[in-house]
Amino acid sequence: MKRFKAVAASVMACTILFSFTGCSGFKVIDDEDVFFDALDSIAKIDEDETDHAKNTTYDGDKVEYLIYCKDGDNIYTYLRFKKADAAMDRFEDFYDDFKDMKEDGDFEGSSSMSMGKTRGSVVFNGSAEDGTSLGFYRQSYYDDDAELYGGVYVNENVYIEVFSVNGSKRDKEKIANFLKELKFPKP
Repeated sequence: MKRFKAVAASVMACTILFSFTGCSGFKVIDDEDVFFDALDSIAKIDEDETDHAKNTTYDGDKVEYLIYCKDGDNIYTYLRFKKADAAMDRFEDFYDDFKDMKEDGDFEGSSSMSMGKTRGSVVFNGSAEDGTSLGFYRQSYYDDDAELYGGVYVNENVYIEVFSVNGSKRDKEKIANFLKELKFPKP
């Protein structure tokens, strides 16, 4: 009987482990049209309402495709780097900033963080204190307290930010629906 309980406990632990790892997975969006389609269908943002560029550079790294859009309090960013290392470096900088912010007690709320060799995510729903430095694509410092909702993701050579700053309930719903459309982890 003890052996049966041990085997049952092991099977249960493995099942739970696989369910957690399955939830954290998300696929590479290596075609910018997938991002544009989600912007159009979920956020009601047309391609011509975005800043986008092909074959450009960001922070000295070659970018195959860049999409940026600010819709009220919501921000959507897609960077497909030429090299996966550049995307991961960009993500690691954000990951480290967010980790420091949490350790310093400058973030209150829920969050989850994961980082592997080629994939990672930081998902958040909470408030950042005045003066917090976070390395988002177009903004890296907040002068006032800010409510943050959304996530930052990397998978291979693609880096994505989808979040709301001081957004309304409706803004946060758009962010959640957008992330659901991309099958990304959401807050």
